[in-house]
Amino acid sequence: MMKKNWKLYLTALFGIAVFCFWGYVRPEVVLARESFQLFLYQDDYLMERLAFPGGMARYVGEFLVQFFRFVTLGALLSAILLVAIQQLFGVLLKRVLPAVSEKILFPVSFLPSVVLCYLLCDLDFSMTLPVGLLFTLVLILLLPHRKMPAFIVSCLLVPIGYWLAGPIIVLLPLYHLRMLSIPRERIAVVAQTSGMGLLLLACIISSSYFVPYSLENIFKGLDYQMIQRGKYGTDEEMVYDRLLRMKDWNEIVRRSNEQEPQSLACKNVVRLAKYYLKQISGDELKENLLHTYEVLTSGMAAMMMSDVYLHMGFPNISQRAAFEVLESTSNYNMSGRELSRLVETALITGQYEVALKYISLLESTLFYRNWAKQMRELAAHPETIKRVPFYGPLQDIYGQTVDVNFF
Repeated sequence: MMKKNWKLYLTALFGIAVFCFWGYVRPEVVLARESFQLFLYQDDYLMERLAFPGGMARYVGEFLVQFFRFVTLGALLSAILLVAIQQLFGVLLKRVLPAVSEKILFPVSFLPSVVLCYLLCDLDFSMTLPVGLLFTLVLILLLPHRKMPAFIVSCLLVPIGYWLAGPIIVLLPLYHLRMLSIPRERIAVVAQTSGMGLLLLACIISSSYFVPYSLENIFKGLDYQMIQRGKYGTDEEMVYDRLLRMKDWNEIVRRSNEQEPQSLACKNVVRLAKYYLKQISGDELKENLLHTYEVLTSGMAAMMMSDVYLHMGFPNISQRAAFEVLESTSNYNMSGRELSRLVETALITGQYEVALKYISLLESTLFYRNWAKQMRELAAHPETIKRVPFYGPLQDIYGQTVDVNFF
């Protein structure tokens, strides 16, 4: 039985490995992806995505990322996506190399998913890339088996696929090169493949006249990879940010004792953890807090400092740090997490109209909607804020603290 179902077991093992990798080895990356994105259930949001090449792949990728707010769910969706890519690629390998043994082809079918898993450890690579690849593999599998119908359908799918998935649709013309193994078909295959390649090239060049991006960016995929080295933050910052969100003060201090953090923001998080563990006093925490302009070196650092400042009772400085995060998001994706922070700080500082503006955006999301509705009640009835255990005291002391962190 084991020998008969070895492919099923191997696939299941791979899926479990991917799930464990994202859920237990790199959970901070899962959370960080969601932190730098805001997915809106609005028609304008959808149409804005569809107005660019690869827009549908980007839309679906961002739809999936909203669930990354929960590590387990994000790890599960990542595993399902990468397993689906592996399965589809395995079917195509059998079509392209029918004479090769499955004992060779099946292990090779895992290669694209393994590479993607590696690339996605870097936040510069978005979920648009694996979703675009999945779309492309599905379109290839939909091609007729006969040569001429397949060529005609491919000519139709190249421009459609380019707009849906982006330039990764180049795999569709390349798929036709499998016919080169038939000597009498080689000239026709080369001519047809070249024609489809030119068609794709024409689509890419013509699209550059309709979108405000350089031809270079369009060629590499508008949202496949955002080259922003260091702008999101380091791996160390992602780890400490996750622990800060969990309020795992003991683990923060333990980790810092094992190895002194390099990031200035992480050092401030360690000081906050020591304060909550009563290892330092409030005065010591404030005295040793590093200046804001030195600490906000990345989007993740700004997220952590926004949390730290609010914990310390500085809603105005927390608000400034949250604005820094919004400037760090790619493609103007904003951040649901930091918009929530801006709502909180606006309520605390009495900027109720500003809070309502952010609340209206969050009400168009899935996981922030209910919280936003509760905040709308506070914005509509400011007198009730005083009765909220966390916001009330902060509102009382707001304005009494001198803003020295930018001096």
